[in-house]
Amino acid sequence: MSTQISAYISDETRSQIERLVRQRGITKARLIEDALQHHLAAQREIPDDLVLPVRLTLTQASFEQVVAEIETDTPPSEALRELMRVDG
Repeated sequence: MSTQISAYISDETRSQIERLVRQRGITKARLIEDALQHHLAAQREIPDDLVLPVRLTLTQASFEQVVAEIETDTPPSEALRELMRVDG
């Protein structure tokens, strides 16, 4: 038995899906089923504190705070420098 689901996706995501199914010779349904199974398995196995969100959602107030920080001339903190350091 199977169930049909429906979702709105961006045009970019749709293009990526179409390109991938052509390259791999599989159906969109198969790609989506495999992707969902992979995601669900990862959710079971990986601790929540190690999962990075794909999207970051901000409130209007948080967004304004981020913009204000970006627009300042304040140098980055040592913690931010350490976080962004490429060599670990």
